[in-house]
Amino acid sequence: MTIAPMRNYATFGQRFAAMCIDGLVFVPLMIAYQGMASVSRIAALAFTVLHAGLGLAYTIYGHGRFGKTVGKWAMGICVVRVTGEPLRWREAWLRSVFDVCFMTVATLGWGVALISITDSKYYGVGWSARNVNLLAQEPVWAAWAANVENVWICSEVVTMLFNKQRRALHDFIAGTVVVSERRWELVPGAAIKPMKQTSS
Repeated sequence: MTIAPMRNYATFGQRFAAMCIDGLVFVPLMIAYQGMASVSRIAALAFTVLHAGLGLAYTIYGHGRFGKTVGKWAMGICVVRVTGEPLRWREAWLRSVFDVCFMTVATLGWGVALISITDSKYYGVGWSARNVNLLAQEPVWAAWAANVENVWICSEVVTMLFNKQRRALHDFIAGTVVVSERRWELVPGAAIKPMKQTSS
């Protein structure tokens, strides 16, 4: 198995910036959620499920179809297999398997909170107070899952910072690596080779 040269790997800064840009993609949906949530708990529940589904579909489809999300495209990086070949759907799913688990638990926990909360604690209060009241209604297992997710995220960052290929845990699980497209050309089935320089 041939792995791309280290100088081709995306930096932590590139990956972090890509993640932030991907977060901005969902800002309109979050604004819509806050507006609808104040009107109806049913609408809030529907938006919670929609947000979870779209978030996972965005990541898995983007990587499986293009090898990148909008954030990675903006930063000029993409995900490939360690052989340099494009991602298959298998790797796209494997990269997100823990995200699917955490998102499912979080969505179920928030759904339980939305169903359990009383009208007096939900309506007629600001969004900040409403969120505090909802958090108080979440089941214990949802809170524990959130703590486990935080540990997982920290482990991902530490792993990425302390290996030469800058691979996070989900990269090791899926057999993938994130590379820069701006300086190099991907050659399926081989190591990643530098792009030919053109004379000006």
